[in-house]
Amino acid sequence: MAHHAPDTPEAPSHLLPRSMLWRVAVLLVATAVLGAATLALWATGGLARADATPEKEPGDTVRTAMYTLTPHKAEFVSDDSGLTALQVRADLVSNDTEPLPVGSLDLVIDVGFPSGRIDASALSVKYVRHPDGLVFDIQPDMREEVLMTWSLRKAEGGDGQEQQGDSDNPLAGLGGEPDQGDPFDFDSLMEKPEDVAPLAEKEDEVTLTFSETEFSPGFTDQSKSWKSTDQVAAEMSLPLGQG
Repeated sequence: MAHHAPDTPEAPSHLLPRSMLWRVAVLLVATAVLGAATLALWATGGLARADATPEKEPGDTVRTAMYTLTPHKAEFVSDDSGLTALQVRADLVSNDTEPLPVGSLDLVIDVGFPSGRIDASALSVKYVRHPDGLVFDIQPDMREEVLMTWSLRKAEGGDGQEQQGDSDNPLAGLGGEPDQGDPFDFDSLMEKPEDVAPLAEKEDEVTLTFSETEFSPGFTDQSKSWKSTDQVAAEMSLPLGQG
C-alpha cells in the first residue's frame, strides 16, 4: 500500500504581513528609518549637495561652452574718464567658431562686492600685448592675456544710513508731495557719474559668478546667439588691490 508523505506547511509567499494595517505600519517605519539615515549622512558630509556651486581659486580655470577663462588678479584702477573701475587680469580663450562679441561676456559674468554698495556696469576688454586699443570681438581658439575692466557705480539703495533714515520715518513710502522733477532729465544723463572711490576703499575682495552658457535661438528672434542658463558654472573670489 502506498503511503503519502505528510503535507508540508505551505511556504510563505509574502514578505510583508498579510494584514493591511501591519503592512502600512512596516512601510512607515522603513520610510522613517531611511529618511533619518539619509539626513545623518548629509549632515556628516557623506552626501554631496547637487546644487552646490563649484568654488574656484584665483588662477583656476573656468570652462563653459562659450569661453575658457583663467582669472589671476583683480584691482581697482582709474578708467579713461578718471573714475574708479574694476580690472581683472586673466587668460581668455573663445570656444566659439566665430568672433565672439565682448558684450556676450558681459552678459554671463556677474560681479559682486561683499558690501553690496557697488554695482558693475559695462565691460570693456583690452589685450595685454596691446593695452591702448579696445577689443570688440574675441577671435576663436586663440589664447590671449586680457584686461577685463568693468565701470562701477553706486548701487541703488546702497547707502545704509540713508535707508535707515527712511525706515525711521513713519511717513516714508506713504506718499507726500509729488515729485516736480522732469522724469526725462537729459541734463542729468549727461552728467559725469559719481566716483565710487570712497566705497572701493572699504572693499577687500570681489566675487565673480560665471553662468553656464548655451548657443540657442531667442523667444522672438529665432537667430541663435550665446545666452546664459540658470546654472552656475563656477564662483571665484579674488582679493582686491589698488592699481
